[in-house]
Amino acid sequence: MKTLKVLGFLLTYPSAQTVEVLGECREILAAEKWLDGETLVALDGLMEWMEVTDLLDLQEDYVALFDRTPSLSLHLFEHIHGDSKDRGQAMVDLSDVYEDAGLIIDTKELPDYLPLFLEYLSVIPLDDARENLAEVINITGILSKRLKNRESLYACVLDALAVAAACQPDIEAVEEALKKSSGAAFTFEEMDEEWEEHNAFANTQQTTGQDMDGGCPIAQEMLDRMNLPTSKEEA
Repeated sequence: MKTLKVLGFLLTYPSAQTVEVLGECREILAAEKWLDGETLVALDGLMEWMEVTDLLDLQEDYVALFDRTPSLSLHLFEHIHGDSKDRGQAMVDLSDVYEDAGLIIDTKELPDYLPLFLEYLSVIPLDDARENLAEVINITGILSKRLKNRESLYACVLDALAVAAACQPDIEAVEEALKKSSGAAFTFEEMDEEWEEHNAFANTQQTTGQDMDGGCPIAQEMLDRMNLPTSKEEA
């Protein structure tokens, strides 16, 4: 099911290539009919916004949300293990799961990066995909609420995952997480403290735009795997 792959793709760092293939993304979502009409309308609103917004503004918004706000991190294990040593072993275990499914990570992202996890789910049986997605539905539900607090259209992608999984996050778990962090942007002082504590392991090349002369690796590699042509290829 390419629907999950498309949803993951919409959560990657936006690039010119991203915008070019949004029409094909719409076609995939409509053809597979996994999501209901209301969800498709919301996703279409996100894609329309991406099409009419200046690329630099899109990228700045993405970085402010997912790179500079730890409570909005798209790395699943950060919400489960934090910086504990258990996170490293969990990464190894998840990499093994991907390899067992015939998938080798060829990007610089970590295995728990949500778009990569969704790509994995897109190649396994539907029932297994839903079961695995249900296991992280509280995390995606928390992310959705925090994104809505930031008035971000990206929240609709997380809501779509609940529809795809055919289950809803635990309300109490979501409310408890929101008490700890509403998803609000960091102050400059909080940002400085965060970088001082984690800069040795920060994985920000993808989201800060550094070394991006060749485009966005994650986005382009996902495009290749979805067999979605860019406008240059169509010419």
